[in-house]
Amino acid sequence: MRFPVRAAFLLLALVPALLLAACGSGDADGVERITVSVAGLTIDAEVACTPEQRGLGLGFREAIGHGEGMLFVYDDANLASFWMRGMQFPLDFIWIDAERTVVDLTLDVPPPEPGTADEDLPRYVPAAPVRYVLEVNAGVVREGSVAIGDAVTFEPEP
Repeated sequence: MRFPVRAAFLLLALVPALLLAACGSGDADGVERITVSVAGLTIDAEVACTPEQRGLGLGFREAIGHGEGMLFVYDDANLASFWMRGMQFPLDFIWIDAERTVVDLTLDVPPPEPGTADEDLPRYVPAAPVRYVLEVNAGVVREGSVAIGDAVTFEPEP
């Protein structure tokens, strides 16, 4: 009976390391960053690849800098559903498929009114299955002339 208890504690100790390894290596703060290039844009993006990271996203932050964003990475292509829970500034969404092509754009998504219940938040879904979603400040997609069909590159690979 001793072995399973020790094994359980060992497993619990390894879970954070395994999650970090699944996302890749992070910077000094433990945040993985990636350069995303599409059309006229080069974005320094945080990577969100665990369910916890994707659930929080950019929520509860006051802002992100110009040329910054967040790249959501999924294991498989799906019709990811996004909301603006805890958002304090508007965003553009760039929906990217497994072949790294822009398949949809959602522009100028406003933050919710203060006090909006989670169940009342609008959901945003792409027109086609995606493996990646890039969130950037509202207006950046137009500024960079991003269009459906554009190729996307990542450095390093997510």
